[in-house]
Amino acid sequence: MKRFDFYFRETASGLRRNGIVAFAAMSTAFIALFLFGLALLIAQEFHLIITNFTGNVEVAVYLSDSASTQSVQVLTDKLQALEAVSTVSYESKADACARAKVLFQSQPVFLANLDCNVLPASLRVKLSDPALFQQVSAAVTGAPGVYKVVDFRDFLSRMVAITRVLSIGVLSIAAVMLAAAVALIANTLRMGMFARRKEIGIMRLVGATNWRIRVPFLIEGLVEGLFGAFAAIVALFLVKIVFVDQLRDQIRWVPWITNADLLSIAPWIVIAAAVVAIVAGTIGMRRFLDV
Repeated sequence: MKRFDFYFRETASGLRRNGIVAFAAMSTAFIALFLFGLALLIAQEFHLIITNFTGNVEVAVYLSDSASTQSVQVLTDKLQALEAVSTVSYESKADACARAKVLFQSQPVFLANLDCNVLPASLRVKLSDPALFQQVSAAVTGAPGVYKVVDFRDFLSRMVAITRVLSIGVLSIAAVMLAAAVALIANTLRMGMFARRKEIGIMRLVGATNWRIRVPFLIEGLVEGLFGAFAAIVALFLVKIVFVDQLRDQIRWVPWITNADLLSIAPWIVIAAAVVAIVAGTIGMRRFLDV
């Protein structure tokens, strides 16, 4: 208990005596973690939009008129066993005709010449992972009873490529933000240690170990980082309320992030703050603890 009391008193003393430096460290942590959290939110928004566009895309397996009930069941079982497939539903000729009439109800000339007999029955395949859409074509192309497979290959390939590029870009930005936070917080901790270099020298003369000197500064950096993380989370909620909620009312067809999305990234911001503080503290104190 005495050791913990010593660490607590030293941390509180350091924050009190170096208020300006501590405030600079908190501000630095806040800016870096806010940008880090913003990058995560942008990634989540991209994910929501792309999922919204690709989630409604179905792979259509058109069946030949000679397809028997048994062959349709075999195809259904084969498709449902695939990792990429979420659900498989059968659409008869009558169902296809009814859907066509709904889709083209504003074009009476087309409907007047529509022959439902030429519309094939099909298996409508909903994907659990659009990136694996090629599994469907590979599994059933050329199988008995299959007339044609339409998998929207070009569209899904572009969407998967866009998702990959955006994910890499956002994660790169987040990594840069955390690296900047480490450098800036390490610099502010170094300034605090420089201001207390005489005190550190005296502690070394009386036999204090490196860890006994280091721990209060690490706790100090951790407290500053956690304050910055808390401020960043609050700021992200304000951004959502002021900007995102306004856009939600104006652009209704886009799925926007919610409070649940913000809460899901909050632990990552806190973890990032702790890691940044520990790494920055270790780097910032190395010079002053060298024998």
